[in-house]
Amino acid sequence: MSPARTRLAPDSRRRSILDAAAVLYASRPYDQVSTTELARAADVTRGLVHHYFGSKRELFLEVMRESVMMPDAALPDLSTLPLPERVSRTIDWILDAATTYGQAWVAASGAANLHGDSDVQVIVDEADDRAARLVLDALALPDDAALRARLRPVAAYVKALCREWLVQETLDRATVHADVCSAVLTVTGTEAP
Repeated sequence: MSPARTRLAPDSRRRSILDAAAVLYASRPYDQVSTTELARAADVTRGLVHHYFGSKRELFLEVMRESVMMPDAALPDLSTLPLPERVSRTIDWILDAATTYGQAWVAASGAANLHGDSDVQVIVDEADDRAARLVLDALALPDDAALRARLRPVAAYVKALCREWLVQETLDRATVHADVCSAVLTVTGTEAP
């Protein structure tokens, strides 16, 4: 006889399934994780996985959405600082988030390239656009469509550099920081003289 499962409130149960899935997807690709394994890791039945998410794919997409979005924590007001210092502190904030979310963020942020999937790409594009808006806001620059368009490719660059730093260990944080600051200053047209 298997042990009795703990009954959780719906939001808590949903969260426990998401957390378990995030751990599994951080360590292995989507197609190597079964619904049965996801259920076992979350200590639920397969039926509950389907009840809360509809399918393994929808659960994966929700894990992706949570993993690639920049945190909601706001930066302090940087408007009184010189622009290069605002850029530096903003990039520190982004790199701190990458460090906090570690392998899960790096794995998820690269998934669009690995899966070639339009649903995943939509999520990554939304995250990149949100990151561009956060950076523009932190730098006290206008939320201009052209500036966002120039910053979105920098998000892909940041993810690639973070993979080199956090996964491959071929770069250090200081190098990543300097490279990203330079890229942001260049694409926003605000290079220091």
